[in-house]
Amino acid sequence: MAENNTTRVPLTSADATERALWEALGEIEPAEPSAELRQSFYRRLAAASRPARLEHWLGALGLRGRAGWLTAAACLLAGLGIGHATGGGDGAADSRLAALEADVTMLNRRLILDRLEDDTPSKRLRGVVDAARMAADDAEIAQALLVRATEDRVPSVRSAAIDALGARVAAPAVGSRVMTLLGQADSPLVQLALIDLVLRYGNDAQIDQLVTLAEQDRLYPDLKRHVLAVLKRDMV
Repeated sequence: MAENNTTRVPLTSADATERALWEALGEIEPAEPSAELRQSFYRRLAAASRPARLEHWLGALGLRGRAGWLTAAACLLAGLGIGHATGGGDGAADSRLAALEADVTMLNRRLILDRLEDDTPSKRLRGVVDAARMAADDAEIAQALLVRATEDRVPSVRSAAIDALGARVAAPAVGSRVMTLLGQADSPLVQLALIDLVLRYGNDAQIDQLVTLAEQDRLYPDLKRHVLAVLKRDMV
């Protein structure tokens, strides 16, 4: 018989019968589980480790999280709109289709705004890319991009948001914030993106302000030379 090395837990009961039973139980060697019991255990363990069927399909279809459900809802509404459009051309159907299109647009905007606020830099960057197509005609999207351009902790996201603002820099609310950020930028990458934005889309007053920042040495040295060289070349 193999030596039993199991550490026994002492029994504090004063009853002799209980103590004798406890000692007798301690002498019993635990039996090895049968092969069938082992196989049953591992089958149950594997089954418990697999994701539920619903979770599997949610993951496969990309429906986990709020963004996934927004996308699914947008696709559903688009499908319903196509069905109405192909089902007839009466005024009521056209009205329903217009309402569905408006709902899809709203859901798409909500999805973009949610991405711009996401904790993951890559998702915020994806939101910036999507928002660039709408910034010129949507003040709320432009404002959200401006927040990314001025407050995002990742330089690449800030730079992409600045570039996505594009022609919106001519709007007073956006343009004034961009020029303020230009003088306060702590990253050459961000400052370069701002400078290129102003050079491409800025009005005369913003160009003059950019020259003033360069002359006051408030730009990084290489960028100062870049600004003065570009403007001098344009004036020739």
